[in-house]
Amino acid sequence: MSATMQDRRITRRVNRRITHCVRALAGAAVAAMLLSGCTPPKLPRGEGPGGFGTYEALQDGAKDSAKDSARALQAVSADRVVYQVKRLENKPFADQAFWQVALKERLAKAGYVVTGEGPIESGGKTGYYVETTAPRGPTDYMYLVALFVQDKQLVVVESAGELAAYKARRDAVFAAIKAGSFVEAQAR
Repeated sequence: MSATMQDRRITRRVNRRITHCVRALAGAAVAAMLLSGCTPPKLPRGEGPGGFGTYEALQDGAKDSAKDSARALQAVSADRVVYQVKRLENKPFADQAFWQVALKERLAKAGYVVTGEGPIESGGKTGYYVETTAPRGPTDYMYLVALFVQDKQLVVVESAGELAAYKARRDAVFAAIKAGSFVEAQAR
């Protein structure tokens, strides 16, 4: 038997043992979790768009993970379109009209080209959305921002992705925004 054949056999044996150990450890971890009464972390109220994997994360700059306001609902599709819902302090305290103008001006100054805008309903509340495009290397990207003013808080919904992928997911993104359980359920 040649040295390479022997090496392959040894490699296969080692790989089988590693696989066996990993499976045993994973099984033990699941059993320990079930026996100890652990439950998976709760997702924030609201859901991501259809066809997106949803998860919860701390918002940028958040320090206290125990507070609901520090959590953001995030989702991503297989074709790398991202979606996020977060709450921010309404600071400076202003109404919907102010935030519409501020959002559109900020995006235009940053080099985004506005391709769509208007009112959007979510959970019985009227908000405002802006869709933009921006070149990034050889491809263009779409970026959507929708916002809902709720007294001392802003609910901000963002979605972005490569142009073709975003357009394919656009209806699902808008359907998730319009479903709006995050607007009603998290308004306090």
